[in-house]
Amino acid sequence: MRTMLAGLLMGWTALGCAAGAATAPGTSAAAAGGAPGAGAREEGAAAAAPPALVAAKPREGAAAEAPAPEPGPEPSRGVWIGAAGASDFVLPGTRETQLGVWVDVPAARRGARAPAAVALLVDASGSMQGAKMEHARAAAQAFVDRLPDGDVVSLASFADAAEERVAPTVLGPATRAAVARAIAALGPEGSTNLFDGLRLAEKHAVMAPSTHAVRRVVLISDGQANIGPSSPDLLGALAQRGADRGVQITSIGVGADYDERTLNALAVGSSGRLYHLTEAHEMSSVLERELALLQTTAATGAFVEIVPAPGVEIVGVPNERSDRSGDAIRVLLGTMFGGQHREMLVRVRVAAPAAGSHPLASVRLHFRDPENGNVPRVQEVVARYDVTSDPALVAARQNEKTQTIAAVIETGMAQLEAAQDVNSGNFSAAEAKLAAAEDRLRQQAARAQSAKEKGRAADAAAAVASARKTARAAAAAPPSARRMDALEMNSGSRLWADR
Repeated sequence: MRTMLAGLLMGWTALGCAAGAATAPGTSAAAAGGAPGAGAREEGAAAAAPPALVAAKPREGAAAEAPAPEPGPEPSRGVWIGAAGASDFVLPGTRETQLGVWVDVPAARRGARAPAAVALLVDASGSMQGAKMEHARAAAQAFVDRLPDGDVVSLASFADAAEERVAPTVLGPATRAAVARAIAALGPEGSTNLFDGLRLAEKHAVMAPSTHAVRRVVLISDGQANIGPSSPDLLGALAQRGADRGVQITSIGVGADYDERTLNALAVGSSGRLYHLTEAHEMSSVLERELALLQTTAATGAFVEIVPAPGVEIVGVPNERSDRSGDAIRVLLGTMFGGQHREMLVRVRVAAPAAGSHPLASVRLHFRDPENGNVPRVQEVVARYDVTSDPALVAARQNEKTQTIAAVIETGMAQLEAAQDVNSGNFSAAEAKLAAAEDRLRQQAARAQSAKEKGRAADAAAAVASARKTARAAAAAPPSARRMDALEMNSGSRLWADR
């Protein structure tokens, strides 16, 4: 990665001079997502050269930057990645600002389904007795029944210790019966050693052949880890190590006793998904959704690479798993499905000169394309800014898409904090955080000019208003109902909506 980023940084002179990019034969280029000042290009198949060389290589016949359309229809074939600063203009001097980044995967993807390796991990501690275990067995069996022959499946459980029930097995007529018998034999007893269970399931997923680039652990649990390493930080770090090898985690929390902070950490650490189920019978519908996503896989091994321009420093990417290499940062996305929208907010510090137009960052989406033999591909946008001494111009030319991303992400994080406040009985703190979050979103909806961004901010504000109502009701509720309200608020945060 360091070698690759060194090559990318060497190419800044060429990138800074061209706001747009030429279109290679068979590909398209356009301003992604309507970002003002952002040129976009699709590098296409990168099999002949490392991504660093492709991205940094000057292109002949560079096109002039396309005028920025209003964000509207989802892209169908061209560039999926978009980026824009908080405003088109920056005041001279050093100050912190924000860079919005988004990925819109085409909704319709033709071609062969990407083979998957799924590691089922079931909590078999004593608290899973009765209906929870019955529904877990039924949901797991229905899920496996709908996986096609050729996928790899494994089954592990955890109680006092982790237990391998089915080693990684290629599904087919000769193997399905053995998997079914192992699922039927699942039974509850003992405590909750989540760390060892997760470690075993990740090992199973990693063992998949390279042909099975979609690798996912599906965790079903109703309790808190109480044996072995059990802090959210340690379990989140374990999820990150699995993510380094292409494994993402879908966490399904059942009932009121699971540790949402741990499941949050697993979702962030692996770029995975989080579900809160009030009733055990809801497991089947969640696993059906997971299966539908597997069947529409559009990209594997995806990550966004953000390389700052000279004079720009990346401060961080809130609520995302990211890796640094030199001045650049990489945000893991993993497997992406058709129609998926992902967005992130990058905090940057800009040392702006006295005048002129300048690049802010090169933002590159790297992924493997299962529709075209898992060929590696790179797409790029260059976000730019102009320098002005007029603060009114900075305010007037704010990028509403990035401003909406900032409002949604920051208020989503506030909702997670408010859920913990409700859980601990600090209802006044929860109300204050949610009220401020709702107000910010409504202000953003009022400022937005495009119907799309206005609608997104208004929808997010309505969701926060619903969370406020839940928090108020929790204040007068018995402890068991209050706990369920806190879990509902946690899982309802907009941070989990598009993973």
